[in-house]
Amino acid sequence: MMAGISRRIFPPLGFFLLAAIPFFLLSLHGASPDAAQGDANQMFLPLTPGTSWVYVGTVTWTDPESDTVQGVTTKASITMKVEKVIQKPELTLAVISGYPGDLDWSNGQVEPKPSLLIETRKHEVFLNSLPPDFDYAKLEKDAAQLDKLLAEDNLVFRWPLKQGMKFGDAESVKRDDGMYCWTVVEQRHKKLDGIKGLPSRTAEVFLLRYTTNPDDTQLELLPGVGILSYEYHHHGTVADTSVSLVEFHPGGPSPAATGASR
Repeated sequence: MMAGISRRIFPPLGFFLLAAIPFFLLSLHGASPDAAQGDANQMFLPLTPGTSWVYVGTVTWTDPESDTVQGVTTKASITMKVEKVIQKPELTLAVISGYPGDLDWSNGQVEPKPSLLIETRKHEVFLNSLPPDFDYAKLEKDAAQLDKLLAEDNLVFRWPLKQGMKFGDAESVKRDDGMYCWTVVEQRHKKLDGIKGLPSRTAEVFLLRYTTNPDDTQLELLPGVGILSYEYHHHGTVADTSVSLVEFHPGGPSPAATGASR
């Protein structure tokens, strides 16, 4: 008699497994892009071919033909796109075009330039500008070339991010004034509204700044999406860029960072 009661009260283990499947699938479907900040098996940046980000804002520049020393401000837009991806066991390399910094020192009319984003399985993100005649075959075969691209000066950040963290070469990171290295100057929750391709929600974002004597650059980052806003300010001759993300178009599922460590 007791055995019969036990069977009715405690169904077989298989029942629980079957019942749990819908909830498991629902949790995967509902996972937010910024979950990458705390998941070792995800990537911070969606580096898949075809992924694109559209930025809109303004540039302020000095017109050499004008008699005034005041800068000229005009609307600007640029589309950043992943053109090519190379997967390696220890990292992902993505050739991109239209990095927002291409707008710096321009009148807002620019041709997108090639750049290279690298995200390693140690959660390091590097950014390199590339010459127009760069030999992309070197990315797959030339170990020495890869070492140069992974130099400390090209390191933008390492995640998980936290306010106060610094990234760059060893000497610059030690500076007390926070200059000549990337610094996480702010960590906050922001309401995301009006960005095509992203649901309206509140998400944790990180503001990184790189300051030198002549200029400063800042990036607002959202895990799983990338750059939310970009600003550049020159401290002498007028040259300013300020753009924000208005559209995000993922090219496909983000590649898993298999074997990544926290």
